[in-house]
Amino acid sequence: MWDSAGIEIVENHAPEHAAGAFWSIASEPEIMLGGSRTGAADGAPGDAAPDSAQLIWQVRGSARLHDGRIAVLSMGNHRVLLFEPSGELSRVIGGRGEGPGEFVRPQQLQYLPPDTLVVWDYWFAPTTYFDTDGGVLAERSIDLARMMEAVPGSNAESTMFPLPDGSLIVVAGNPFPSETSPESFVRGPPTEFIRIDHNYSPRSLGSWEGLEVRVPQDPGGVPGLPTLMVDSHLAAGGDPRSVYVSNGDRDEIRQFSLNGDLIRIIRRTGDPVRVTDAAQEAWKSAFVAFWSPWGDLEEELGMSAERFFAGMPLRDAFPPVAGLVVDAEGFLWVREWSASEAGVPDQWSVFGPDGRWLGVISALPDLMFCHRFLGPCWIDRDFLLAVRRDELGIERVEGYRIRRGVQ
Repeated sequence: MWDSAGIEIVENHAPEHAAGAFWSIASEPEIMLGGSRTGAADGAPGDAAPDSAQLIWQVRGSARLHDGRIAVLSMGNHRVLLFEPSGELSRVIGGRGEGPGEFVRPQQLQYLPPDTLVVWDYWFAPTTYFDTDGGVLAERSIDLARMMEAVPGSNAESTMFPLPDGSLIVVAGNPFPSETSPESFVRGPPTEFIRIDHNYSPRSLGSWEGLEVRVPQDPGGVPGLPTLMVDSHLAAGGDPRSVYVSNGDRDEIRQFSLNGDLIRIIRRTGDPVRVTDAAQEAWKSAFVAFWSPWGDLEEELGMSAERFFAGMPLRDAFPPVAGLVVDAEGFLWVREWSASEAGVPDQWSVFGPDGRWLGVISALPDLMFCHRFLGPCWIDRDFLLAVRRDELGIERVEGYRIRRGVQ
């Protein structure tokens, strides 16, 4: 359908392919990169580790190159690591510093096929373009003052999301209102996604709901850990190149052109996935497991986990959208909750470039969330690359074979 402004609306009532007759993901990884860092001093540079299996932590991006190699951006190591398909480390790009080809705190990795890697550094520091052999092709500086003028309320620590044409989306957050009740769980104030082009001209992609967080008992305190259940989501890619945005609580995804024009609204109808008692308990366990490796959870919460969960309002249903990824073929993957009571999003719905709901794929529930910041994913025709963390918080990148045969 089309609305009065000529925006296409694709409303899906069921996937085109039935369960079990669509694509599938292998249950065991075919690629494994990373693992224990035993023997490396905390905070030591990656080349102090005895082998490549100890080089990955704080992963902020990955990509499978045209020649089959895999690029991994390790923020903790300040480097891009290139691995052969066998898992052997073949090249290291970058390092800690402020010189050419070095990083302060790298945040984002872009792969521009067939032969360019782009690393976006922290605090809007220079963005560096490399060839896939590690040579520096170009460096782009961002005028922070002009960016802050274009996006009121932004600053050096504002979140950015790079787009394939070199423009970027700045996430302009808002402070919590002063009347927010302490000791409560609330959705954070709406954030605005604003595209900034090379001339620093802004284009708003609208306001989107924030994370669900707990407001501390101290009225002047800073809201604590997000619940990781509800958020807005952002992804880019496809042909034509597009930006996809969704509020997690709505079964609707908006597709924008790279210049910020709304071109399509993708909707689904259907019954929500109910939160059963068993699913709620499984989610609590997953929440504790996710945050615990980063420190003392109860110290971070300012209370016991039992008290934290006791004050949390129970949801009737899980959010319909838990993450967005656009694969290298231009398909939109929507991470979501199933009725399995796994406690984490454990399946994908795949949409074609025209917005049609093609089918549903079951996924491994213990992979890190494919959230745009906390759990980066890469999907191409053959593999899904994602990050897994063990109970000690040690990360590894795993690649799972995608079987695209439709029965």
